[in-house]
Amino acid sequence: MSALVDPLINNSKQALFAAIEIHNKPIFSYRYQVCSISLINAWELLLKAFIAAFRPDVKLILNDGSTKPFEECIACVKSSLDNSFLLEAESVERLYEYRCQYIHFYDDNINPVLYSLFAKSVQLYCRFLLRHFGIDLCEEANLILLPVGFKPPVSPIDFLSNKSNLKESSTAVREFISSVIVSTTKLKDEGIEEPILYTFTMSLVNEQRVKNADIVAALTKDKTLETVALENVLSNVRISNDESAKLIRVDEESLFRTVFTQSSKMVYKKACQIFSDLKQNRRYHDIMGLAKKDGNLYRIRYLDIQNPTGAGQGFYSEEIYSVLAKYYTKGKLQVAVEEAGPKSLEQQ
Repeated sequence: MSALVDPLINNSKQALFAAIEIHNKPIFSYRYQVCSISLINAWELLLKAFIAAFRPDVKLILNDGSTKPFEECIACVKSSLDNSFLLEAESVERLYEYRCQYIHFYDDNINPVLYSLFAKSVQLYCRFLLRHFGIDLCEEANLILLPVGFKPPVSPIDFLSNKSNLKESSTAVREFISSVIVSTTKLKDEGIEEPILYTFTMSLVNEQRVKNADIVAALTKDKTLETVALENVLSNVRISNDESAKLIRVDEESLFRTVFTQSSKMVYKKACQIFSDLKQNRRYHDIMGLAKKDGNLYRIRYLDIQNPTGAGQGFYSEEIYSVLAKYYTKGKLQVAVEEAGPKSLEQQ
């Protein structure tokens, strides 16, 4: 059985290279149909190489001379690796489903989905080959740069539409997309956050800091003003224990980088510039003490997040200045600045 490992791996790699090469051809109308056949073949040979190398107790070559069916190979490797192979298994099974059930029978354009599924599966293949056989395809093949073309294979702009093409798609295509969604849900239930699709990420930053970007978009509630509009803009985010509240996942580093950014010293210094009658006396400390009890205004950043009773430093959100405005009077300069606006102030 061990003598089969190297030929299986070599043939598997050639099948993968063929899939990538065909996919990158500029003019090829039957692209994903052919690519899926080659990619499934690459996975099948790789999984059989794994069984030959690490599962000598499993009969790979049957009595009639045929080899173990592909679906049984997936199940065999899954039983050997358990959850560490779950992501790869779901990816391969969805490709195999497309290959066997939908490849020849519809004309629906779901290329963005197929591209994402195909690209991610190639990445998972390379990761599996490196992890179990120590072969790094990035060093061996140098397939890093995409070919030059008139447009990218998929653009993030394709996903910035509120119209779903699935509404006009066939029942078979909708079932296939549903199976992809089911796979994603299944992975999340197993604690695996990595998707089976090649994904795009979106970063929201201060536009003045943007140096280079493929897309720069202004986001607004008003659909008549901008190309990209947010339907559900959270203008006032409040931290709450209410189970019915909208859930937003924010990591601690982002929380203190974007929301709770004002130290006590910074608050006092800025407040003195804003309010003409503010003094650091008992009244001020009482107001700040009440603010510390509000989780939307004040948070402590602990040195050891696993030990919330240890050493840490407190930070306020920008909302603290709105709270102080209820107790103190804004200076004339501050009022003039707010009325003039930042652009007028720069001109002055």
